Amino acid sequence: MKFLSQQKIQPDWWSKTFAGLVLGLSFAIACAALITLCGFQYLEKGLAPQFGLWSIPWIWLPIFFLAYFIPKGWQAILIYCGLNFIAYSLVFCLRG
Repeated sequence: MKFLSQQKIQPDWWSKTFAGLVLGLSFAIACAALITLCGFQYLEKGLAPQFGLWSIPWIWLPIFFLAYFIPKGWQAILIYCGLNFIAYSLVFCLRG
């Protein structure tokens, strides 16, 4: 089995684009919800949702960019599905 540094980056850009676009956006939305939920404790009540809203592109665009550096498209989809599962599990646990 080759290590990730030795694997060649595959040209399956359709699946990588799907992973970055759809799954990356849903992950960014979950992270924004976490920021908003945690921000209610430390920020003003009207400022926390705005801070969460404006954090979405700052999280989503690097995630979208990094999807193309994962060697295979199915690995990107699998990694981003796992990240989404963890993020949304945290959101639902914190909401109560």
